[in-house]
Amino acid sequence: MAGKGCIMFLKRRWPILALAAAVLVAGALLLRQPASPAAAFRAYPEGLTQCDVTLRLDEDAHTLAVSETFLYRNDTGDSLDHLVLRTWLNAFATEETSPAALEETWDACYVAGFSPGYLTVFDVIWKGERAQYAYVNADRTALRVEIPPLEDGEEGTLLFRCVAQLPLCAYRTGYTDRTYRLGNVIPVLSLYRDGQWRTEEYAPIGDPFVSACADYTVTLHAPEGLTPACSAPLEKGEDGAWRGSIRAARDLALCLSDGYVRAEKTVRGVKVLSYADSREGAERALGYVCRAVETFTDLYGAAPYPALSVCQADVPFGGMEYPGLMMLGRRNYLESRADTLELTAAHETAHQWFYALVGSDSYYAPWQDEGICEYAMLRYVRARYGQGSWETLKAARVDAPMQENVPGSLTPGSPVDYFPDYDAYTSVVYGRGAALMLALDRWLPEGADGFLRAYADEFAYGFASRTDFEAFLSRYAGMDAGPLLLDYLDTAH
Repeated sequence: MAGKGCIMFLKRRWPILALAAAVLVAGALLLRQPASPAAAFRAYPEGLTQCDVTLRLDEDAHTLAVSETFLYRNDTGDSLDHLVLRTWLNAFATEETSPAALEETWDACYVAGFSPGYLTVFDVIWKGERAQYAYVNADRTALRVEIPPLEDGEEGTLLFRCVAQLPLCAYRTGYTDRTYRLGNVIPVLSLYRDGQWRTEEYAPIGDPFVSACADYTVTLHAPEGLTPACSAPLEKGEDGAWRGSIRAARDLALCLSDGYVRAEKTVRGVKVLSYADSREGAERALGYVCRAVETFTDLYGAAPYPALSVCQADVPFGGMEYPGLMMLGRRNYLESRADTLELTAAHETAHQWFYALVGSDSYYAPWQDEGICEYAMLRYVRARYGQGSWETLKAARVDAPMQENVPGSLTPGSPVDYFPDYDAYTSVVYGRGAALMLALDRWLPEGADGFLRAYADEFAYGFASRTDFEAFLSRYAGMDAGPLLLDYLDTAH
């Protein structure tokens, strides 16, 4: 499949002039909320899966050798006879399954023609014995590992070794020149819920990644000259290896580049690390992310991790979130797109609360993180620039999508595999999803912010389905929230 002309679009795609008007209102001054004391970090849950990861990047072959040791404790309440690993990179093996091979993204991603990415598995060992394994979905992104019965409360060790062949692809997964984006490359345990492991395929629209939290330690061996940014902040040892750790993370992602300049600042107890091709770009993104961390800490409580990295990346959309790490599209760093960089940084920072801290079903209910984060971005604008800027941006990002004619019966409650393209997905999931939050802001006595703060506390490092969201909202509001959610999420307007 080949694209018909290069379409470089934002994952959050909106008219640039509308964004500029919203953020750069003539004469607007930066409005800061009163500083509040830095909140103590949230208590991490005990008994999570422990995962020790060793990575070795080979630049000549463009491969990443991966060795993972999972200490897994069964806390499902069920007896398990198999585990499931998510092997997302395998979706890039063919043009038919690659999420980057859509017509609207092809030219932006495959700059030198199609390039495959895939995993070659070498060892799968459970409790010291080789385990049988097999892929259980068509795009080979769910690997079932057979184990002897593991009762609830019991634990065991899984050793998994593979080599990832990286695609030449300007996407959240792939490399260009001496820049590597290792998003969804490292296999992670799937989410077990309602008696089964999640095994959906890699849908090309949205972010179809659903997983539970685990504690990670990382050792990275990378060629000289490459600077890494990672979910687990890395420090270089005397032996040349980079090491770090992160607790209660749903995924583990990295970016590496030979051109990164690093800037850093600590705000609200969070060490923010910014990586970009220039000092000016690194400092500018750092400032925006620090402001967002301040705003969301004040609104929604303590951040989930003591460090947060933001890196300039070759991606065809505005940004991409991971626990403790965000990728921001390279084009956003252009001086003429300063407003877009700020809004994207705010949205992606909000995901540290609503995706990383509070897990939700980004496959079947993408509104539950994207719509909330779009609303949070609007709150950032109101807190920093005032009501006028907020109204202007709301008109572009929420009011306009509510008036659009959406094809078919797409609603914010639709799963990601229902959407035909990013335009429809962005309008419906982001815009109309945020409209629900604005309705809650009017409906609830303490507004949507009070509810979201309580929601973050209730489900911290856990998982909230749509049913969980509705039940908690009804308890919080003291009345049945079902009709309101049905109207906004399941009705084609």
